[in-house]
Amino acid sequence: MSAINDYDGPSLATSSTSTAEQIVPIHLTTSLSQYAIPSGPYMVPISWRRTHLSTLVNKLVSSTSESTGAVPFDFIIDSSLLRTTLGEFLESSGLTSESTLNIEYVRSTLPPTRLAAFEHDDWVSSVDCTYAKSRAYMTSSFDGSIRIFSPSNPTEAAHTFSTVHKSTLQSGRSGGLTCARWTVDCEAVVTGGMDGRVQLWSLSEEEGWRSGRKWVGEAHNGPVGAVDCAQGTDVTSVISGGWDGVVAVWDDLVSSVEVESDEEEEDGANKRRKTVNGSKSTKTTGSKAGSIEPTMVLYHAQPTAHAVTGAKNVFTPTSRVSSLLFERSPSGKDANRAWSTGYNGQLKGWDLSSGGVTHTSLSLPSSTSEARPMLSLAQLASGSLVVGTTDRAVHLFDIRSSSNTLGVHIANAHRGPVDVVAAHPIDGNLFASGSGLEGGAKVWDVRSCKKALFTLDGGVQKGEKGTLALGWSRDGQEVVAGGKDKCITVFRGSSIGVSETTV
Repeated sequence: MSAINDYDGPSLATSSTSTAEQIVPIHLTTSLSQYAIPSGPYMVPISWRRTHLSTLVNKLVSSTSESTGAVPFDFIIDSSLLRTTLGEFLESSGLTSESTLNIEYVRSTLPPTRLAAFEHDDWVSSVDCTYAKSRAYMTSSFDGSIRIFSPSNPTEAAHTFSTVHKSTLQSGRSGGLTCARWTVDCEAVVTGGMDGRVQLWSLSEEEGWRSGRKWVGEAHNGPVGAVDCAQGTDVTSVISGGWDGVVAVWDDLVSSVEVESDEEEEDGANKRRKTVNGSKSTKTTGSKAGSIEPTMVLYHAQPTAHAVTGAKNVFTPTSRVSSLLFERSPSGKDANRAWSTGYNGQLKGWDLSSGGVTHTSLSLPSSTSEARPMLSLAQLASGSLVVGTTDRAVHLFDIRSSSNTLGVHIANAHRGPVDVVAAHPIDGNLFASGSGLEGGAKVWDVRSCKKALFTLDGGVQKGEKGTLALGWSRDGQEVVAGGKDKCITVFRGSSIGVSETTV
């Protein structure tokens, strides 16, 4: 057993002078290979705090390798960040100084600071910061517009265009947007709207922003709740989920013709081919000008017919698909595997290469017969799925194992339903979450899930408080939140999620 006195220096002397002070044995471990040290155990005073332990680790690292300067560390004990003395932690946990503490240390980061707010004319429904060609924030709004902002100009969007279809206006339906995502190559944006339409728009930054609609798809008898994109060898695959319980897959061929204006639409029945699980597959050539039909139609919730009119696929309180995504692999998003969540309380995994077979169907434990609606979904870089629910909780599912087990559970993550979650693009332990009843956002570390790593305050808000949209920048150093306050707020940090591969 190593005595801490072996590593005493001037900065630690005041913590070790009293021979009567109680000491506690600790084991120190880390996943950061360049900062690895012998695990111990080490005997340290119970009066020590995070700063003392951080100094100890830096001294041990410098004694075994070339020092690159002191690095601040945080320390995780029993899924909690150490924010007190070791003695206070022992007391609150009902332990004594004879207990050996297993402590994991990670790089410490300062909370992101609020940079700017970018105002909109209506609620912000989604934000995507993954544009690869330059720093830009792409948003969708309930006024039916897509906006692209440059970080250097928070007062005016660099480009704005309306996605409201002519027939939507003629029918008196809402043209608001519920979601939007960049395609993987960042050359187009896919949108989903309250009118049930899925649309793909080409976007080009050359010689000033230009946009044009490529196609319109109609497979939903209700608003579109979520969309996502994945890149295949010769197609861009799009997946959409609607309030009617339908999950539709669309393939945008490279040769798709761009449509600059609304064309007259023709009515016509679509011939569909049933697949093994009752889903339907259709041709990609649409019967309407400027439109395509889904390659595959699946059902997250069983279709319901109207009791009076007999209309099919009407949406009900539990049919709504709230979120979905293409599964993420080390090489990128997999166009053959997808996941969806809904108000029926189910998390479903789809094998699209086998005709849309449901390979997984999971639900949360409940003390009643009622399902626990799932509102939001994201996939961590490590592979786990993060799910936000109406009961203010966040749940993590490990899909790397065949059992797809329910892992971390964060109760009372927010004061209201967890409407949106967003995974850090690099660090597999970090994600952000937001609620439609709160402003700002919270950042979590799954290794220390008893309390949020950061709480980001949106500041003084003119309108309602409520976060409906979250996004991370590609480098993982910015969190962007938007929602009912009719703006997006940018929070900028430093060294968030830095690992041995990025130091």
